[in-house]
Amino acid sequence: MQVESCIMNLASRIILEETSNLTIKFKIKKNYFQDALRLMRISKSIREMEGVKNAVAVTATEKAKFALEDAGLMTPGINDTSGSDLVMVVESESDETANEALTTMEELVSAGGSQIKKESPDILHQEIQAINIGLESFKEALEAQGVKVVHVNWQVPAKGDMKLINILKKMY
Repeated sequence: MQVESCIMNLASRIILEETSNLTIKFKIKKNYFQDALRLMRISKSIREMEGVKNAVAVTATEKAKFALEDAGLMTPGINDTSGSDLVMVVESESDETANEALTTMEELVSAGGSQIKKESPDILHQEIQAINIGLESFKEALEAQGVKVVHVNWQVPAKGDMKLINILKKMY
């Protein structure tokens, strides 16, 4: 029991020592909105950089701040942000790696914000085409309006017979 206790204490000291050697750097962009999914992808790509332990780009909502706190990434400067601010945080093995990762993160974030908007296609004046799956009456209604329709004659497998469906499942 004492040996296990000593090992646990030693392990926790090693973890504490490793944690204390990490650098956390952050940057805030005031009133800067970005799509959350895009920010998650950017964060993931930065976390894959060598020497980066954690990286997060997030809108500074209260929930996001709570998550940063929980991850050990909260710093006093982030506490003062508002829900319309973008927070970028990097935790790494060195100042140099943190700065490099933060710069790359900012470039990726800014690249999305400054891209030239592509013109949306005018879908209202294009020929309508449809794929109909199931009820043939839907296909007929569309064709009556001059719409090109491909009909897929789909039916419930095995006509809904669960015993037969289970037999079919075993064949795959």
